[in-house]
Amino acid sequence: MSTNIRIIKRSQRDAQNNTTIATGNGKADSENSRRATTRDITGHVTTWIKEFQHKHTPDPRRAFANLFVDAAASTAD
Repeated sequence: MSTNIRIIKRSQRDAQNNTTIATGNGKADSENSRRATTRDITGHVTTWIKEFQHKHTPDPRRAFANLFVDAAASTAD
């Protein structure tokens, strides 16, 4: 049983990937599209989290003003 083992150095692999991307091979394109999709989804989720945090963070000025409104209402009773 004879098997051929081929050692590919990192520089050779990178050169092959760059050539594959330039020639439009499906494997490299699908990997790039997966990365782009992941990047897009991550961006959307990050935006949603920031919007949620901003939406539910109470305004400190309003809370400060409510301290005086509550105090004035309780002394009038």
